Amino acid sequence: MFFPRIFLQKFRIKDKKSTKRGIKTTTVKYDTDESVRSALLEILIYVIFLITTTIVATASRHLYMFYLNQTLEKLFTGREMETNYGVEVRFEELVTTADWWSFLQYKFLDDLHGEMLSSTENETFSLNNKTNGKDGLAKWQRVVLKDNILLGPPRLRQIRVKENTCHVNEAFVRYFNSCYGEYDRKIEDRSPVYKNTKFYTVSQLNVNPIRGEIKRYYGAGHVQNLSYERMINEEIFETLKSSKWIDRGTRIVVVEFVLFNYNSLMFDNVKILAELPPVGGIVTSHQFQAVKLHSIWSDADYSVFIAAIIFYLMTTFYTFEEIGELITIGSVKYLKSVWNLLDISVLLMSYLSLIYNMFHHKYLNGILEKSKENPNHFWSIDKICFWNLLYIDMMGICVFLVWIKIFKYISINKTMLQFSTTLKRCAKDLCGFAVMFFIVFLAYAQLGLLIFGTSHPDFREFGISIITLMRMFLGDFEYELIEEANHILGPIYFLSYVLFVFFILLNMFLAIINDTYGTVKDEVNQGYSKFGPYLAKILQKCFWWRKKDPEHNILKHTNDSKGQLSLKDSNGHSSDTFYPMTNEGSLPEDDTLRLRISELIREYFEYLPFNENRLQRVHLNAKENDDIRRLTNRITLLEDVLEQLIADMDLILRNIEGKQKRISKKE
Repeated sequence: MFFPRIFLQKFRIKDKKSTKRGIKTTTVKYDTDESVRSALLEILIYVIFLITTTIVATASRHLYMFYLNQTLEKLFTGREMETNYGVEVRFEELVTTADWWSFLQYKFLDDLHGEMLSSTENETFSLNNKTNGKDGLAKWQRVVLKDNILLGPPRLRQIRVKENTCHVNEAFVRYFNSCYGEYDRKIEDRSPVYKNTKFYTVSQLNVNPIRGEIKRYYGAGHVQNLSYERMINEEIFETLKSSKWIDRGTRIVVVEFVLFNYNSLMFDNVKILAELPPVGGIVTSHQFQAVKLHSIWSDADYSVFIAAIIFYLMTTFYTFEEIGELITIGSVKYLKSVWNLLDISVLLMSYLSLIYNMFHHKYLNGILEKSKENPNHFWSIDKICFWNLLYIDMMGICVFLVWIKIFKYISINKTMLQFSTTLKRCAKDLCGFAVMFFIVFLAYAQLGLLIFGTSHPDFREFGISIITLMRMFLGDFEYELIEEANHILGPIYFLSYVLFVFFILLNMFLAIINDTYGTVKDEVNQGYSKFGPYLAKILQKCFWWRKKDPEHNILKHTNDSKGQLSLKDSNGHSSDTFYPMTNEGSLPEDDTLRLRISELIREYFEYLPFNENRLQRVHLNAKENDDIRRLTNRITLLEDVLEQLIADMDLILRNIEGKQKRISKKE
């Protein structure tokens, strides 16, 4: 697809490999204007496809999405709050359940209801020019930070586990009459009602499973709906706190709400989490996900719309091209090529993006319409946020693959050909090295987990331990924490890792690539190519109008009868400057440099037909180059034959020696 068929035919790479030494002679050849023209046309088409793909992929993102998330994060979780004990703590530093209730009753409500607008400002936020709700709620009660409106009142929900899901030792029965294990969907508490809060399933609430810092929670839990009014929310929190709504069976508490910004037409799905592990305490986290209302088909930016049309038209064209290639060469040969598999992946992701963009705007616009009709209902956008995240990840991979395909085109350059050939040549060696490297690397990751996992935050899990060791490659580590975690094994672990992995294995990796690159650099032979001359011809045509302009004088040099060099313009008028010729018929050094510069300008920007003598010299040089090339090929073939003979002689001698040894043993 993106490495076109004409390009494959014209961009000829000849690869000859001897059976013993493995020597390859690679030649890049554009020997006709047609091949160069086809290559340039295909590169231009591919660049258009690359640009349109990038525009379509980046259309789902906007700079204001970042600032919206940052503003909400600083508002609800970034500033310090005062606990019941008069201590200023941040959201990440909350430890006890009492701290969490203090956060909800004071900090959260202050941030949620802190922006109260005047009556004149309220008119701009009215959804239907009427009071929002049957109970006559004031318009400002739905507004956050003056520009964001709540799509339904916030809600509070918790996910619990059943009682007696673990064993209590007999020695502590009088202290603990029940036991609550860690969260698992099999032991999740699904009782219909828990302390006046009703249980809902994931499908009923239209939400997704929640990924916290500790676990992934698959249920929806028991839900307590809040209100737009601060006084009502304070009463709800006080009632839940006094009834001990959060107890030892609670594993996660979620505060969630949805905001819509009318200025930038963006949604933001906000979730503030507090996980309660079985060991006690709470672990806080937050999730802010911004989503645009418009898709590429409904965006007011017409450049995005045009780019999307071009992108999907080219996708359709490349689809038929891939189908034609599949029929021509067969499915077995087609699937053996990695580039063909990448082409299939790009096409598949392109069609999936088309399907997603068709229902994105319609779905979110339906949420807005439902919010106008029933403003007191919580409208979740978890589903569309999940699909939007998948869409963005998919388009990111698609753009990455499209950019990677550029290597296929820039391989017309000798240097890039050396790079690509080096990677192909050393692929097997690198795979063998990777096996040894990852055995050692994973061993160190597991060792770090066992030694420092209970005290060092960067080794608390196996996956995090792997990331920590990768960061150490770049010098991003904290040696003091490693030493504090284990005073004896910590320094030994660190020094042995740096010495064995960083200094030995990584240098072996670089040595493999460097050795292969040196070999490839000596073997790659750049054949005669018309690519450069053809580009020069295009530049000459671009500047051809300057020669035809009668008012523009182009200076030419001629030798007069006195042995002097004079410069004449296009009308034949001589200039006032003369350059004396030397006895050998050459110019002085400074004038020679000036003449060479003039010749270069004329050569690149002026059409100069070959004279007969020069044309004969060109043919003679080309014939000599062909003779030298044929002679080199014959010498290479002769070397291959001699090496094969030597290898056969060595094999015969070894067979004879083996037979002699067996005869001597029998005797």
